[in-house]
Amino acid sequence: MSPNTFQRFRSFVSGQVELSRALSQAFEQRPLNPYPYLRPIIEKASGVREPPLSPTPHTVVYTRGSLRLLRYAAPQRRYRTPILFAYSMINRWYILDFLPGRSLIEHLTRAGFDVYAIDWGIAGPEEQHLDWPELLGGLVRQAVRWTLRASQSDELTLYGYCMGGTLALAYTSLYPEGVRNFVAQATPVDFSHGGIYSLWTQPRHFDVDSLVDAYGNIPSRVLESGFFAAAPVQRLTRWLDVCRQIDDPEYVTTFLAMERWGADAVPFPGEVYRQYIKDCYQQNLFCQGKMEVGGERVDLGRIRCSVLNIIAEQDTIAPPPMSEPLTRLVGGQDHQTLRFPVGHIGLSASSKSPTKVWPAITEWISARSRHMES
Repeated sequence: MSPNTFQRFRSFVSGQVELSRALSQAFEQRPLNPYPYLRPIIEKASGVREPPLSPTPHTVVYTRGSLRLLRYAAPQRRYRTPILFAYSMINRWYILDFLPGRSLIEHLTRAGFDVYAIDWGIAGPEEQHLDWPELLGGLVRQAVRWTLRASQSDELTLYGYCMGGTLALAYTSLYPEGVRNFVAQATPVDFSHGGIYSLWTQPRHFDVDSLVDAYGNIPSRVLESGFFAAAPVQRLTRWLDVCRQIDDPEYVTTFLAMERWGADAVPFPGEVYRQYIKDCYQQNLFCQGKMEVGGERVDLGRIRCSVLNIIAEQDTIAPPPMSEPLTRLVGGQDHQTLRFPVGHIGLSASSKSPTKVWPAITEWISARSRHMES
């Protein structure tokens, strides 16, 4: 065994020992995400520092409570139709703007789109009593209006991701004006196919009223416990995997960025969560056209704009059967489904995305957007 090989082997073994100790410390203190404990060890062993996330320059064009509307201006704008992202309320929006060269938002701005994203912020006392009528008719509607105003357009592409796609579909059903195109990415529609999450949230297992009444806004640690319990072994073994690839800077950089984002979960507004669990997971009213918001039914048949349904074939959070019914439920004739062999987050952050996923999405949106000269 050469001296260099021996040293690398010794460093690997030492790293495994330190990692085990840090995991023990993490379990003793009971955080659900061990990232704060393990990051320094990985940085020391690899020589790679935690990368900055959300690298694409942006400005804030509107605020309301904890919400911010972010604008990512195109270096050279080609399309008058802007894109507005609505991400899930569980995690932070910046998975859409992950790393340089691995950012969906950066990709779209370089294609010539004026891009906007809703940052829900960190829910506090003001958001505790936020309900679906105010969420859709107040927050999302204002985000749409400010997007149109700032981009000087009368139509936009509304792009929903995960639970953000569900609420954006509900919005478009109730307020279709100004939505030219709709993109649903890994979006739950039929909640009877949610796998273990559909099972866990059933009334006999899960008393959502008691949870919301006790906490107000649902703490991130409560939400994280569900994701951890769904895949506990994988949550731990991936830290051992990074030790095995500690000499690959690109792998370590991506790993640290993903773990940092995963550790940055935020509270879920309580009343929105209450109706989401009851109407969607427990009664599956959403895909049946029976969910009500402010006394009006959310009928997906009222959505007549162009619709793109993006499915991750390896998705365990929103499995394909949850998303597949969308194109059968909307009322328009221009709809398409694209499927990709990646996971839920891989649609936005995998190494395959810039070449295998985003070009197809961009082509679809481009073909249905107005050019600047029109």
